[in-house]
This record gives sequence, structure tokens and C-alpha cells, in this order.
Amino acid sequence: MKIDIIIPVYNESLYIEAFLNDLLREKTSLNSIRKIIIVDDGSKDSTKDIIKNFKDNKIVLISYSVNQGKGYAMRIGLERAKKFQADGVIFIDGDGQHNPKHLAKLIKSLENNSLIFGFRKLTKNTPYFRRLGNIIIKYLFRTFFNIKRHDLLCGFMAIRSELFSKIVWESNDYGVEVEISAIVAKKRISFKEILIDTLYLDAKKGVSLIKAFFIFLKIPYWYFKYNENNQ
Repeated sequence: MKIDIIIPVYNESLYIEAFLNDLLREKTSLNSIRKIIIVDDGSKDSTKDIIKNFKDNKIVLISYSVNQGKGYAMRIGLERAKKFQADGVIFIDGDGQHNPKHLAKLIKSLENNSLIFGFRKLTKNTPYFRRLGNIIIKYLFRTFFNIKRHDLLCGFMAIRSELFSKIVWESNDYGVEVEISAIVAKKRISFKEILIDTLYLDAKKGVSLIKAFFIFLKIPYWYFKYNENNQ
């Protein structure tokens, strides 16, 4: 399989260098990785300059000046992977909270599964509001969508090309992962979950309590929007 890695980044100057070093080290033993598509979502720090210092012909950098949101960056990355005719893509965050060592497991799982979600064990070391938000969203999803996901806010996922036209999201922000799960539930797309490391390098990054509140409000909207009778 020809796999493209898609990495949305925004102001990740503290973590992106170490993350890319780890990723490129893993890549040396994974021949199926063809392109590493990094989408710089309007960073105002030195993120883009750090990425440009990496001289690897597999790295493709897409950048634009105005921050549009994680969901938008993921969509831009997926469109580029389609142009490259990828057999599958893996989305991974560039802030060091997803360990590239798990790429091998996701790629192996793509051989027999069209969709793989990473999930983290939410321990007492997980920031409180992230743990609380995940618990609430899991409850709402089981109520509205009858789907059991361990970690609805994890952005580490792999999708095979036959699902590109089925999993089409409209969220431009951090609601993208939850919307993708809503699509998967309503379209009854089968998936596999893989346990990944729980890493929180910066408790302030990611989904804040306010962002989580607005994601909660969208769940009924997604329920009706992606109703199977409307597909």
C-alpha cells in the first residue's frame, strides 16, 4: 500500500523538531510511507522554518497565512493525498502527543481494515477537563449514535482510500474528530481501535472546556445531518 502521513500543525515550534525526528526515524523501516504531508495552518511562530530545515524528499509542506482550524488543515492534507493517489492516509498530530512508534501498527492494520482509530487510556495523569470532556462525549455518542468509541477526541487515525468519498466532514475546528465518528456511526462504517500512548506535553493545548461545549452542541445537529435516511 502507498500510505501518506498527514500532519496538521499550528504554532508547534516547541515540539515539531523532536516529533519529526522521531517520525523520520520510524519511517526508515516503513517502506509503504510515500509522502509526509505537513499542513501549516497559519502558524505565527517559527514552525514553518523548522520544517523547512528538514531535507527529506518525502516531506511535502503546505502553508497559508491565516489560521483556519484543524479540520480545515486535515481536509487540505487529504485533498493533496488524493492527488498523489494514496491508497490510504494516516492523520497524526504534530505536537508530540501521538507517538510515531505506533505507525507500524496502524499501517499493518490497514491491510485488513478500512478505518482505524487510535485511543488513549485516560488515567489520573490526563488533564481533568480533557478527561471529563471525553467522558461526556462518549456518553452522548452512545445515546445518540449507539457507537462505542474509547476516545472520541483522539486525532490519530488511518483511513483507506475507499472511504475517502464516504468520510467527508465540514468542521474546520477541533470538532473534526467527533464529526468523523458521527459520520462513521450513521453510515455504519466498520472500524478498529488501537491503543496508543497517553502523552500530554502541554495541558493548555487541544480541546479547551469552551471548545468542548460547542462540540457538545453540535452532536444533535450531526445526528440529524448524517441520518442514514438522508444518505
